[in-house]
Amino acid sequence: MRRPILTLLPAIVVAALAVTPAAGQDLRDAVEFEQRLGGGGAGVANSVIELAGGGYAVVGYTDTDENGIDVYVAKLEPAGLVVWANAYGQPGDDYGWDLTENQLGEIVVVGYTTSTEAGDEDVLLLGIGPMGMLRWRRRFGGDRNERAWSLEPTPDGGMAIAGETQSVGDPDWDAYMLRLTPAGNQMWAQVLGADGVDRAFDVALAEDGGFVFVGTTTSELDAPRDLYFIRVDPSGKPVWQRAFGGDADDVAHGIVSVGDGGFVVTGYGSSFGAGGNDAYLIYLADDGVIEWRNEIGGAGDDRAMMSVPKAGGGFLTIGSTDSDGDWNLLLLETDARGDRVAERTLQAPGMDRGVRMLLASDGGYLLTGAFGGDDASSQFGILKVNP
Repeated sequence: MRRPILTLLPAIVVAALAVTPAAGQDLRDAVEFEQRLGGGGAGVANSVIELAGGGYAVVGYTDTDENGIDVYVAKLEPAGLVVWANAYGQPGDDYGWDLTENQLGEIVVVGYTTSTEAGDEDVLLLGIGPMGMLRWRRRFGGDRNERAWSLEPTPDGGMAIAGETQSVGDPDWDAYMLRLTPAGNQMWAQVLGADGVDRAFDVALAEDGGFVFVGTTTSELDAPRDLYFIRVDPSGKPVWQRAFGGDADDVAHGIVSVGDGGFVVTGYGSSFGAGGNDAYLIYLADDGVIEWRNEIGGAGDDRAMMSVPKAGGGFLTIGSTDSDGDWNLLLLETDARGDRVAERTLQAPGMDRGVRMLLASDGGYLLTGAFGGDDASSQFGILKVNP
């Protein structure tokens, strides 16, 4: 495929501050409710939304006895009681990563599936009714593998999807971006990347109706990963691409629009900061310029996955840390420029990893992740907290 030239952002133009956090307070003091769900094997909750009629819907995946790994969706009452919880899958493996509610009141799930004729991976969309019944299932893909990691609802009732593909050009992964209509039909698809491995993990709506995608890029197969930022116009045409990183791996995992035309990018890496992986918070202007960035971390690994703006200013960031020896869910509070204000961790037996979060209409925060056990026995978990 034709490879666009990336603009590499030099580190010297950006002021940064590496912060070593103090030991965090136990987040359990702020928990309103907690649910751990799933099948008989390991599971993870990847995303949560607030429903128009009240309550919440949570998506992830779980290892079941019947079909291997299945998409798993739970509907919760506002107080956290489970209305229903279902697994959705076919003979292959099916992964749920993000969700939204469409104009018909359906819960629309995006992820990827190996339940294809050739066993390759395709982007997967599921439409689920308010009572948990599967209404429709769609796949998008080429002759190799495609994955979807996140979606962004659009004002017309459609969505943009961030993912990756191997079906265009060489067999390495390229960033894969889709725009769908309210009916779930494809409006456009865009594939971008350099000569190595390129992935789009998250997407945010820009003020002009275009989108900014974030992920990772490598200049060649064995090179370290860099942060990857892509801006497209409303029709999917590339406006700019940027890469930023050091001599080690750096990953952009989440992006949120902050209402002033800019975006806050969340991720982690080991090129800068205190040691191991450090959490990254980056302010990205609409033209792709990094206006500020912060690294927050301790002696071990600290990984940030997603940030949301706080009502009074600043941000809350969800992730994971093993700086105290065990993996714990990490919740960071920062000011409007990403400087750390406070830190809390979920201090419990086993491994707890935070994935995504939601600011609810009542001011609380919903946190999703993999709770307890280890990689082979973690549970699909959802917390509501008032930190």
